[in-house]
Amino acid sequence: MIGARRAALLGVGLAAVLPTGLAGADSFTPVRLTITVPPVARMHQPLAIRVAVSTDPGALDDRSGPVRVRVKLAGECGGTYQYTSGSVLLDKQLNPQPSTGRAYSALARGSGRPTAYGLQTVCVWLDDAGGRTWASDQSMQVNVSRACTTAAARYDAARRRRRKQAAADRRAARRACGAGVSL
Repeated sequence: MIGARRAALLGVGLAAVLPTGLAGADSFTPVRLTITVPPVARMHQPLAIRVAVSTDPGALDDRSGPVRVRVKLAGECGGTYQYTSGSVLLDKQLNPQPSTGRAYSALARGSGRPTAYGLQTVCVWLDDAGGRTWASDQSMQVNVSRACTTAAARYDAARRRRRKQAAADRRAARRACGAGVSL
């Protein structure tokens, strides 16, 4: 009976301590990546992406050389940019580069052309010249849609021919692709 009581008190004590410790550990992210990309894309057409980088003061002080944002659209992300096969969406050196001891923020924009249909993962890395990865993100996906590609191609053809059907084709493409896809 006393053993059960101690166990219960110990459980209550741990419950009071653990949430605070876990919450503190989850909120500690010295390098943050914010990715903006449309959820639907057309095959072989530009897919725009934007990656915002922000850091705590001094988080990138130990880097070796310039910092780059590298993004591929792939069926599956590899451990590094080099070993991930897929369409390159962005591979740019950030400008300006971080200053020692200071907080940092930069924005990189780019676009690439998807080469495979289906749900693709946006694989993002923040690397330095020495090959060290400071942050990565594989949490976003893009649907390279056959329906969107077909409807948008129909609209493109109607627009080139200046057919009366172009307005209806544009509405159909917008329904299939969503607002984020350029037509």
